[in-house]
Amino acid sequence: MTQNKISVAEALKRLESGKSVADYSIDFERVKVEALDVMKLTKAGVNVPEEAIYYDDDDIVYDEEFEGDWERIDYDPIQELEPQTEVKIFLKKDVRQWIESENIKLDKLIEILVDGFYRSQKVVKEK
Repeated sequence: MTQNKISVAEALKRLESGKSVADYSIDFERVKVEALDVMKLTKAGVNVPEEAIYYDDDDIVYDEEFEGDWERIDYDPIQELEPQTEVKIFLKKDVRQWIESENIKLDKLIEILVDGFYRSQKVVKEK
């Protein structure tokens, strides 16, 4: 396989038009890549060298969702993407209020409950 060298701009154009950059080597020398473009390249499987990444703190928009304490996660969400099942549930008003007042992460709770149910069913079937 021939590794053709292309610029970052050419790689982004290829990605935007739905084409692959897998057969290309991207030239990151003497180039600063903005954070949003880094995300596009990374999503396409391109490893952008840290020294080529550029962002300006003044360009970052305040978002109250990201305020407060950050929690460290013990996995790489990009490396360990697993298929997800989306479920829609209807809760009575008092139950919904209780969940909100207790700050219960409903998606995590359901995940734990289903996992526990699955494991208990396996044990019951083994007996």
